[in-house]
Amino acid sequence: MKSRNWLAAAGLLYVLVWVIGLLMGSDSPGLAVSSADLAAHFLAHRSAHLIQSYLIDGVAGVAVLIFAGSLASVFRKFDDSQNATLTSVLLGAGVATASVSLVQAGLQEVLVNPDVLAAGDGSIRTILVLINTTDTFKLLALALFSGAASALILRTHALPRWLGWLGAALSAALIIGGLSFLLDSPALLSVLFASLPLLLVWVGAVSVAILQRTEQPAYAVPA
Repeated sequence: MKSRNWLAAAGLLYVLVWVIGLLMGSDSPGLAVSSADLAAHFLAHRSAHLIQSYLIDGVAGVAVLIFAGSLASVFRKFDDSQNATLTSVLLGAGVATASVSLVQAGLQEVLVNPDVLAAGDGSIRTILVLINTTDTFKLLALALFSGAASALILRTHALPRWLGWLGAALSAALIIGGLSFLLDSPALLSVLFASLPLLLVWVGAVSVAILQRTEQPAYAVPA
């Protein structure tokens, strides 16, 4: 199976599991509610919450790892030192994103464990804080990944240039939106919410575009 086919399959799988996970709608009620309400919520929605986290954290984490590795393989065909550096950044950011995502899947499983929920307020809130904290790192890793990929697209013309500009906008949105975890700002939160559909559109568009790409790069690396 060619790298571009792996890339397309992984990218489309990433989009699919995120859409299914979002449609399940079993999000946490947040830290503002009482510990009793938190425990009751996770006990009542335990199965749905586990399935959702396995999809958007577990399966998506594996998918983004394959997506990053396959995309790096595409760009390695362009023999240029700066491209090689950007490709290494892209791959490293993809591995970091996948690693954090898989850690989150584990944290979500611990969160809905009946023994943890019975332990009381401290355990539940600590795990929720850890999940939110790791989310910040995942957003930064995704921003670095999309930023490096966009720079490579614009340098090599391996994919349509508009995907490079869209990825650059995504990178900025992820960084700005990630500040909402540090600052209480409705505007930043709106950017964060907007960054998710933008991410899914970008990944899906790259996946489709790579299938339409010819075997050899259509353009040479700009001098």
